[in-house]
Amino acid sequence: MAKKTYNVLKPREYSDSNGEVKKHFIEVGAAWEIDSGGMSIELHEGIAVSGRFVILPRKERSDNGTDQ
Repeated sequence: MAKKTYNVLKPREYSDSNGEVKKHFIEVGAAWEIDSGGMSIELHEGIAVSGRFVILPRKERSDNGTDQ
């Protein structure tokens, strides 16, 4: 299996305390490029999802587990 280089995210809109609409992204899987030029996507087990998804490059993690 190739290195998982992308996160598959499900956007969720919500309104903050000021009534401003914002988006929160929930990670639902991973994706990677395949030899044919397409992508392979693997969703986490045990979740039911539908609708629109966003695929973004994964961020490198530091030794303490935070994004860099």
